[in-house]
Amino acid sequence: MILNFISEFISGDSPLYLLLIKTLFSIVALLLVFPVHECAHGLMALALGDETAKHQGRLTLNPLSHVDLHGFLFLLVLGFGWAKPVQIDPRFFKNRRLGTILVSAAGPLSNVIFCFITYLIYGILSTYAATNGIEWLWLFSMLFLYMALYNATFAVFNLIPFPPLDGSKILGELLPVRLRFRFYRLEQYSFIFFFVLILILNRTGIIGFLSSGLMALFTPIVNAILGGIFG
Repeated sequence: MILNFISEFISGDSPLYLLLIKTLFSIVALLLVFPVHECAHGLMALALGDETAKHQGRLTLNPLSHVDLHGFLFLLVLGFGWAKPVQIDPRFFKNRRLGTILVSAAGPLSNVIFCFITYLIYGILSTYAATNGIEWLWLFSMLFLYMALYNATFAVFNLIPFPPLDGSKILGELLPVRLRFRFYRLEQYSFIFFFVLILILNRTGIIGFLSSGLMALFTPIVNAILGGIFG
């Protein structure tokens, strides 16, 4: 994010005020999006009988309850980072494997849902602003576009089956017992995996491609709703 700001500032493609607004909206969008992901993990765990997240005060959308300082700094600089993981105790689940899968999937699923909602809000605000020539409202609508993009990115990124991402827990629980234990041993190297993964993704642009694909799936639905609202 910050690197993009510096790059765009040097290139001079956008006015400084617009760059500052985009950067501010990006930060606000991040602070609004990642609590959704973490809170969804905790709410699903609570629904399945585990109150660990509730007792730790994680069932909230307050960003301060979920911020990991180093992870947030990486998000600001590189666009990839992490929040404070929600702890769960699978012993409270009636079905440990199914419970772990559902809790792990809840985070990315919440981002998919909120991606659609924020994308729709962006469409409504931007269309109304364009129709009525309200420039400030058009600028404000960009906040919801950033939220939609970050929700899509979080959903896709966290489904990658590498430790410590949610996809690794889903895959791990689907594996046969012998393979599962071997796979979970990789978690001791999760810090290395994570940074190698970030480097690869930054170089290849895979996450951007997949998250754009998710947004593209919602576009016809959003356009149909906008057509119904604005004619």
